[in-house]
Amino acid sequence: MDSSKKDKSFLPQSYSTLQQILCELALPKTRDRTQNPTKGHEKRKKRHEKEQQEQQSDVGRCDVIICVMASPDKYLSLLLAGGKKCPGRMMLCLCPSWVCRSPSNTQSGLFSLFILKAVTFEAGGYTYLDTFSSPCRVMYLLEDGSMGPSVGEGLDCLTCSSPQLNTLTEDVLLNYQLLGGKGVPLPPMLALSYRPPEGLVSSHPSLMLHPTQEKEDLQESMEKVISDFLQQPEVQGSDKVLVQLSTSGWGSQESAAVLRRQDREGLLRAAAALVPQMREGEAILLTACYPSIQPLQRTKVKNSPFKEPTVRKEQLFLHISAQVCRTPDDQPQVTQMLCWVDRAETHPRAGPSILQSLEETLRDWGLSQLDDIISSLEKWAKTALQAIMDHQSELEVTKKGGLHARTDLIGVDFSLGKMDGELLPFLLGIKNVSRGMFSTPNGLLHPQLSSSAIEPLLQTICHHSHCSILAGKTLLFIGAGASKKLRVFVTAKQYGIKSILVCYKEQHPAYDYVSEYLVYDYKDHTQDEVHTENIVSLLEKKGLQPDGCLTFICKNTILCALVRAKLGLPGDTVEAISIAKRKSHTQRHLAAVDQGWCHLPAPRQYTVRSENFEDLTDLTRTAESFGFPAVVKQEYGAGSVSVKLVENAQQCEEYVQEMTALKTLDPNGGFASNPMIMEFLEGVKYVVDLAIFEGRLLLAFVSCCGPSVLPYFISSSHLMPSGVSQEKEAQIVAAAYQSCLHCGLENGVYNVDLKLTDHGPKLIEINPRAGGNFLPTWIKEVYGVDIFTVAFLIACNIQPQVWTPQPRGYYVGISCPIKQHFRAKEKTPEFDVILNSLNNKGLVKSSMITDVKDYTAPVATLNLSSFSKKREDAINNILLASQMLCVDSEDYPVRYFLEPFM
Repeated sequence: MDSSKKDKSFLPQSYSTLQQILCELALPKTRDRTQNPTKGHEKRKKRHEKEQQEQQSDVGRCDVIICVMASPDKYLSLLLAGGKKCPGRMMLCLCPSWVCRSPSNTQSGLFSLFILKAVTFEAGGYTYLDTFSSPCRVMYLLEDGSMGPSVGEGLDCLTCSSPQLNTLTEDVLLNYQLLGGKGVPLPPMLALSYRPPEGLVSSHPSLMLHPTQEKEDLQESMEKVISDFLQQPEVQGSDKVLVQLSTSGWGSQESAAVLRRQDREGLLRAAAALVPQMREGEAILLTACYPSIQPLQRTKVKNSPFKEPTVRKEQLFLHISAQVCRTPDDQPQVTQMLCWVDRAETHPRAGPSILQSLEETLRDWGLSQLDDIISSLEKWAKTALQAIMDHQSELEVTKKGGLHARTDLIGVDFSLGKMDGELLPFLLGIKNVSRGMFSTPNGLLHPQLSSSAIEPLLQTICHHSHCSILAGKTLLFIGAGASKKLRVFVTAKQYGIKSILVCYKEQHPAYDYVSEYLVYDYKDHTQDEVHTENIVSLLEKKGLQPDGCLTFICKNTILCALVRAKLGLPGDTVEAISIAKRKSHTQRHLAAVDQGWCHLPAPRQYTVRSENFEDLTDLTRTAESFGFPAVVKQEYGAGSVSVKLVENAQQCEEYVQEMTALKTLDPNGGFASNPMIMEFLEGVKYVVDLAIFEGRLLLAFVSCCGPSVLPYFISSSHLMPSGVSQEKEAQIVAAAYQSCLHCGLENGVYNVDLKLTDHGPKLIEINPRAGGNFLPTWIKEVYGVDIFTVAFLIACNIQPQVWTPQPRGYYVGISCPIKQHFRAKEKTPEFDVILNSLNNKGLVKSSMITDVKDYTAPVATLNLSSFSKKREDAINNILLASQMLCVDSEDYPVRYFLEPFM
């Protein structure tokens, strides 16, 4: 059939289907904007000259565009969620003529996919029918095969599966091979294999493999083999047997005949009928199917005044479906557990009837220990996707159906049987992504309740779209930092970014991960203007033209801003960075801001009294006006270095003299060591890591800090998410966001310290760069967001499609002061062995905070962290680890530091 004719006949049906669905969900119908064609998203802004030239040759390069080519009902929940989280970037293409392919400008031999026409999903459930005079380049494609031949093969963007991968995902015998020995409850299966491929072995006790080289031999031996299979004790507990070809898949009831286990002759006839259809490498499969558990009998009301009729209880069959997706860091995550109930005689692989929550159904059925049941099912479902991902990673491109084809979503179906009084869960099947995403009536009618089921997949889609956009970009990094910063450059290289590193050290581990390593001594930051000229000159001599410039080191933020301005690159102004970097100036600046609006508190509400001073006379006058206790710290410091609580004028003067003496040793010419004094705040400390693009808040992650180790304010314990109420967390985030915004910080990733006092949140300081130490790791594991990627994108003036998602669990950690760390190692000869064992078992993750070796230094060196779905489990892991390592002591009582989180 001619594709244009198919488009004309197919479009009205699919488009009208979408309109009917929108109507049923009380959403507005699609508005037609095709009379006013829009330009691709890359034309929304003018960027510097190089990027403009790039856009002309590679349309749509700098935007996240997600294309869904499928029946609108299959992925409606994803489309609506995409419209909400990524408005204008989630597009539904209803026929092949709405897209076109063009040779890729970035990957030789591949093609880019462009959208000419689409239904665009926006926030609020609004949809628009658009045509594009300047086509949008697709960064991620999801298609279900209903539009005809696949357009995904040979593309330079990621594709969610392919016809080839969909077939492999539902290959029943292959799945038994992949899941063998991994703990997944597989029902007994007999595989009558015809000329099996090399390496096909029975790797699971539930799989009985009978290979033959000729069909005649198979027919002769079939009766005995099937009889032996039916006599197995595990099979005796089943009531039905499914008969099918191995390549017919899990998902269709038409592909498998269902007979009673006792009907040996019927099973034999069904298997024999499949022999002529067999191709080399295929197998006839007989799979046992167990009866489902039944609801517990409900107790009738005694002495009822009414005669209740006796109703015959029919046997039921419980279907359970777990939706599992790939996370941005390539881990399996169960996003929802649904179920439906059918009559027992219904085909075990029948499609869903009325979908409902598994937890609520099991509770209604009277089952106990629900957490254990659901936890086991989730573990097995994740194991299934992990096995599939591992297998696909080793496949050749032709077998995958494209270089960038991969499976990001599957459905794993189970049922719950009973044998000898014990629950017997067993696998019913694995379904590929082309079968769509299930939604409950509750989830569609109340979409805010179903976000947790959709967001992880949408996060994965956006993250890998970001990676495609960043590939080939050139980023200039000012400074490499300590060894813990190495992951910045590892991440950049992993995403295909060309990194230019300016470092004052002749050698650094980051050398192996960057494209250009420029040695230049910029440590004296009183000469930052001179350094800027020299760094730009170095770049020009080598002909290097970066797309963005950034730093993850606090001392280098002003220098970085100067270099950006000199090169004409996007980012915050020098003035904004300077206001944020100089702590007393930050407070004074915000105290003077009064925008006169009532929607949020005035920024001055977040400020505290602080002042810098030049000499001891000035100090005495300032200290008297502040009163005690007070806090003395460095004007340009970071990481709680040189911060001390002083309780009287004498302590204050002594500590300032100490800091002044250090100024002569400061390689920065005193730049970082200028002392300042700040009023002491009571309350709990919170840390906010936030991203802002063009003045708009994209995301914010709040962590809570336990009691500091005084008088040097050494961080002791940490919790993410913070555990604070939603209202208070909103106050904290608003304070951090407004403080950044009114200092002029409008484009970047920032780290803000605040205290929540009786008067609301109060600002301690703003660090105009991404949070360091363990925070990027925590954010990635708790929220699935790579904060480095967000920083890279903003540095290139590309809007990241990110938000603050639902947390996956809790991270709890302690930061051990250097003195306690050394003492613990002295007390515990096998300290490193025990620590490695705890790491390997997944109970804790350890990391070094600083490379300082001075035993008397007021710093923390070792961080111990634990992640768990339950906060109390993470806390208990830290308590156990601290006792095993002898970190817990009278001088460092770990339980005291963790108590606020309990």
